[in-house]
Amino acid sequence: MFKISEEESVSKNKLHVRYEWLDQFRGLIIIFLIISVITWPLSGDPSMPGSTWIGPPLLNHGFKYFNGYPALITIIDIGQQIFMFILGFVGYLAFKSRLEKRGSLAAWKHGLTRVAILYGLAFLDDGLIGGLILDGSIPWDEVLWYGTLANLAIGTFAAYLATYLIRKNASYRMYLSIGIMTIHAILYATGLFEYKFNLLSGGSLFFPFNAFNHAAIAIAGTSFSQWLKMDPNNLDIGFKRRILPASTIAIIAFYCFDWIQPAEHLDATTSLALLAIGASGFLITIFYGFDKLDFKVPLLSEMGKNMLLLFILAFIWDAIIGAVVDSAREFLLNTPIVTMVCFGVLPILIEGAIAYLLAKRNIKIKI
Repeated sequence: MFKISEEESVSKNKLHVRYEWLDQFRGLIIIFLIISVITWPLSGDPSMPGSTWIGPPLLNHGFKYFNGYPALITIIDIGQQIFMFILGFVGYLAFKSRLEKRGSLAAWKHGLTRVAILYGLAFLDDGLIGGLILDGSIPWDEVLWYGTLANLAIGTFAAYLATYLIRKNASYRMYLSIGIMTIHAILYATGLFEYKFNLLSGGSLFFPFNAFNHAAIAIAGTSFSQWLKMDPNNLDIGFKRRILPASTIAIIAFYCFDWIQPAEHLDATTSLALLAIGASGFLITIFYGFDKLDFKVPLLSEMGKNMLLLFILAFIWDAIIGAVVDSAREFLLNTPIVTMVCFGVLPILIEGAIAYLLAKRNIKIKI
C-alpha cells in the first residue's frame, strides 16, 4: 500500500520506512516557503500612500497588503504552520523509532540535537544577521520564542516531549493539542496580554501566543503520524478512520471559530492553527492518493528529502532580493515577465537543482 525506495529496501538498519508521497508533500511545502521568502521583500508598505507591490498577492502574507484588523489571510499565512505540522509528523517517526529500537537516550540525543541546531540557526539568522548586523542589537524575542526558527524549535521539542510522555494513544496527544489551542483562545480573548499584531489593543502582560499554538500544531502532527499506521499493512485504514475525519473536523472548527476569533498569522490564533491542521491532513491525503495513482511531480521528492536544508538556503534569497528591489522597483514593475523569471522561477529552479544533485549522490543533510 506504500512505496519503498531502492535505498530503503536494501537497508536493514533503516529506523523507519521513508514514504515517497510524504517527500512529495514536504517538497511542495518547501516551494511555498521559498515563495514566501521571495515575495516578502517585494512587498510595499501598506501604511504609505502610493506604495507599490510586486508579485502575486495570493502568494504573500495577507497583512503585507492590508494593515488592519482582522488581517487578510492567504495560503502563505499557513505555510509556516504547515511546516510545523510536518516537523511534528516526521519528528514522531524519527523519535519513536529511536525510542523503540535504541532507547530513550538515543531518542533524546537525536531530538535535543535537532532543537539545539534550530535554536543555533535562530540566533545566527534572527539574532546576529537580522538583528546585530542590520539593526545594531539582538532581538531576543525573535531568537527565543517569536521568530520562525525559534517557533520550529519550540514546536519540535513539544512534539518530542508529547511523544515521549504519551506513547500509546495518539488521540490523547490530539486532546492535548486541542487543550493548548483552547487555552490560547481564552487568553487571547481576555485582552490582558500583549499581541504581536500591533493594531489590536492588548494588555501589558506577556504571553508567547505564537510559540504556544505552534507547539499545539506540532503535537497534532504526531497524532496524525501515529494514526497513519493503525494498520501497518494497509495505510488506507488510518487515512479513512482517523486522518480524514480529524482533518474535516479541524476545517469545520476553523470555519466556526473564525467568526469569533479571526485567523491571524502573527499571533497564530487558534482558528489559524485549526486551518493549518486541517489543510495539512488533506494535503497529505492528496499526495498519498497521487502515489496510489503512480503520479509524481518532478523534483518534489528530491526537495522533500532535504527539506530543512533547502528551507535555510531560502533565506539567502530574502537577502539578495531585498538588496536589489529598492533600487530596481520601477524596472521590476514595468517588466513583469523578467521579474517572474528572475525572482519567481529561478530561485525555485536553483534550489531544485541543488536537491536533485544531493539526491543523485544519495546525500541527506540532517539538520
